[in-house]
Amino acid sequence: MSSIPSQRKRRTRIALLPATALLLVGGAVIVQSTTPAVAAETTLRAAAANAGLFFGVAASPGRLSSIVGQEFNQLTPENDMKPSTIATSTGALQNTGNADTLVNYAQSNNMVVRGHTMVWHSQAGSLQGASQATLNTFIGNALTRWGNRIAYWDVVNEALADNNTGARRTQWPHTLNRDANGDGDFFDATDTDVIRDSFIRAKQVVQQNNLSTKLCINDYDIEGLTVQGGTANRKANAMYDIVRTYRQYIDCVGFQAHFNDNPNSIITGDLQANIQRFADLGVEVHLTELDIDDDLSNNDIGQGQADNYRKVVRACLNVARCTGITVWGIADSESWRSSERGLLFTGGNGSYQRKAAYTAVLDELNKGRNVSPTSPPGSPTSPPVSPSVPPSPTVSPTPPQPPAGCSASVSLNSWNGGFVATVRVTAGSAPINGWSVGLTLPSGATVSNSWNTTASGTSGAVRFTNVSHNGRVAAGQSTEFGFQGTGTATGITPTCTAS
Repeated sequence: MSSIPSQRKRRTRIALLPATALLLVGGAVIVQSTTPAVAAETTLRAAAANAGLFFGVAASPGRLSSIVGQEFNQLTPENDMKPSTIATSTGALQNTGNADTLVNYAQSNNMVVRGHTMVWHSQAGSLQGASQATLNTFIGNALTRWGNRIAYWDVVNEALADNNTGARRTQWPHTLNRDANGDGDFFDATDTDVIRDSFIRAKQVVQQNNLSTKLCINDYDIEGLTVQGGTANRKANAMYDIVRTYRQYIDCVGFQAHFNDNPNSIITGDLQANIQRFADLGVEVHLTELDIDDDLSNNDIGQGQADNYRKVVRACLNVARCTGITVWGIADSESWRSSERGLLFTGGNGSYQRKAAYTAVLDELNKGRNVSPTSPPGSPTSPPVSPSVPPSPTVSPTPPQPPAGCSASVSLNSWNGGFVATVRVTAGSAPINGWSVGLTLPSGATVSNSWNTTASGTSGAVRFTNVSHNGRVAAGQSTEFGFQGTGTATGITPTCTAS
């Protein structure tokens, strides 16, 4: 995210907690248990480490006051690693001094670094209009320049269009995309997809250089399953499709979390469910650019804003694979959206005062996690990447091959009053051109949202059919769709009909 405003509007608690230390080993984050603590931590970084995640900040070399190392254990360069700063037109590096300063500061203060960002339609500088080959050169140079001193890199940033269309952006570099077979997506091996191709190159460099750096995709307005009014969050669904399809290359997804009164940017009650949905793909989920506009609390930067921060931090803490939160700046006055007063401190120039939101965040971090034992942290090891073979969509491991036709299985992520169901459709001994899944919901349960499917009915007997891009399934292979509901869905048994 730019530091230049864009067109988008935007008590100490005593507790017995296990003390942990956040360590940097080869660029990776390791949470190490020590002795039991007898009181709540008094800084964000210590409380976050105890909870098994990082709590970070975006900064520049001119804002490295003592509070940065004191309160935060992760650092994102706000502008100093963007292509407009460090890339030449050939993909070489230049002007890395400020970035080096930030990386060195982070290393000296035992902080994790997030590189931000490689491929972006905005602030591209000399890379604007470059070919995929030049982008690949820049990706390789950026990764090897800092190596394992950067734990996470935003490889692709803000690839999806505004206004909840679910479509890709049309600006460069997405003009490099080509839908070869005209099926409406860019996921086929014969398509050209700047997202896929950039991640392939990044994964090659990581593997060839034995790096532990994790590769992330980052975007805004993808935080909830729904947007204002309960409409499905098509942008989030599109991101889910990208991460699911390219899972072998993508290690982490960033929800920017610039919350404001734009209908697509509000804090929805299904934020945690959406985090869990992505986490269930095996990726880490991070809230990467968090700030909360005071408009969401009727201009109250006291308790009202504090309550909003509590909701967001708790949603992350309740999902095991939500492993980091980063606020986009230290103080309101220094924010790229300063008039919206969305950060944790007031003041400036190294003289900062904590807001009620700071106290709320610290309190929630000190409470620790409350996660389901069915969602352990970690992610599968990525297979080696062959530079000469175009990738095919990633498919999940399948059960023993069923007979001709199709079968369906369901996994549930439930909470008090709601659930998310992920349904896997598996083709039998012959390929299928379409599918339809039926199931009967228990009394009181209703469907409120769905993705990768067309839903018919909201209660009782409901049916889900394929959409254009996931109807064709090869023999023995699978595709997935999902839906969110209220009530409980325990015991539902899906049936599948192929066409």
